[in-house]
Amino acid sequence: MDKGEKEFLDNFRAEDYKRPSVTADIVIFTLDEDNDLNILLINRKGYPFKDHWALPGGFLQVDEESTDETAERELYEETGINNVFLKQLYTFSKPDRDPRTHVISVAYTALIPKSKLTIKAGDDAKDARLFKIKYDIDGINFTNSDLTLTEKDLAFDHKEIIRTAITRIRGRIDYEPDAFELLKDKSEFTIYELKCIHESIKNETLDTANFRKSFIRNYLNTGFCVDLGRKCKNTGKRAAELYAVNE
Repeated sequence: MDKGEKEFLDNFRAEDYKRPSVTADIVIFTLDEDNDLNILLINRKGYPFKDHWALPGGFLQVDEESTDETAERELYEETGINNVFLKQLYTFSKPDRDPRTHVISVAYTALIPKSKLTIKAGDDAKDARLFKIKYDIDGINFTNSDLTLTEKDLAFDHKEIIRTAITRIRGRIDYEPDAFELLKDKSEFTIYELKCIHESIKNETLDTANFRKSFIRNYLNTGFCVDLGRKCKNTGKRAAELYAVNE
């Protein structure tokens, strides 16, 4: 650096400027045995929003890590989940989104097969569970075997983060290979399995013939997937062809 820049930095006083806190929040989606879209939520142990359900996440350690590293660390600390691909979603920065102070949240999404999830509540959480995502006229409900939550039950602005995540994934699923991350086995799957994932994310029934044509055009003909040249073993009248992601 030149002399002028060095002099400027030597005299710069960071304390003259208010600093917001920074967090990372993670939206984890998976499919259950019924092919319903599920989301991972944690029950907060402390204030604010004590006993409320929220997305896993936490504060960035200043001068020590990036927001990507914060997301990975917090996800592991609060749920025991690690080694997953996190995709940055959006930055939420409204001044009043957290009652403690001005907190900027960098949100992430991940799509993970349920078989790869070993969920446990960490130090900052009383509980961690998967909830089915259900839609009605009033918005989104989150349900499991013994608990039903509405969007109003969520902490902070996590309702907005979840809605943004769903909208974003629905918007890109037709031209980006996100859905393949939810396959039980990328080395052996059927078009029907992939179609079920698309339908769960979009919350709509898709035409089988059109979906097959789209799969062949966008993924098989481009080399992203390969035809294994064999069919799955099932009890149906017509066995389905097997495909694999071309890793």
